[in-house]
Amino acid sequence: MPRYYPVFIDVNKRRCVIIGGGNIGQEKVEKLVECDADVFVISPEVNPHVEDLASSQQISWDKREYQQGDLEGAFIAIAATDDNTVNRQIAKEAEDRNVLLNVVDVTHLCTFIAPSVARRGEVTIATSTGGASPALARTFREKLTTSRILEYADLAPILAQARAELVQRGVKVVPDHWQIQITDGLLNLVQSNKSDEAYKILMDGLLSEATPIPVS
Repeated sequence: MPRYYPVFIDVNKRRCVIIGGGNIGQEKVEKLVECDADVFVISPEVNPHVEDLASSQQISWDKREYQQGDLEGAFIAIAATDDNTVNRQIAKEAEDRNVLLNVVDVTHLCTFIAPSVARRGEVTIATSTGGASPALARTFREKLTTSRILEYADLAPILAQARAELVQRGVKVVPDHWQIQITDGLLNLVQSNKSDEAYKILMDGLLSEATPIPVS
């Protein structure tokens, strides 16, 4: 199996082509729409929700089978079909056009694979087994979703605010000291709707170790 390079891709306003509009295709469509992608679906039939998205012009839908040339201009492509011949044709075109491709459940035809994702607020945790066991990746996701670890995502807003303020002040804090400030106590304050108090404690701790950013 290849070793995949983990990365989060900005698909905002970029053309993403999905071939297939069944249950799996719908899942892919929904996730791309959430990320403001320019979604183009090719399939003779689609699920009702995909059809609704097309009717409301949130996505484009071409009601037909895949044809050679459909990946022209695509940023990424996803093949969600059960037809191995069509999947291989899509993979060949993706290779020729240098388009990133995910073929659902056919790892050897993929140039990227979709991880199992757990989200909370601004934080996304993606888990992949490199195609070895999707069930194991889902298990990680389910356990993370109910874990105290993912609750730390609730700190993202005040951490982002603190980061912006430090930049404005022209100072920096080493990563290790940032991590020291991320505590259960800070999280408890935020979850108790005491974000202002939490922010003051956070900034006091960060500024105690801040150093000026050198002027180039």
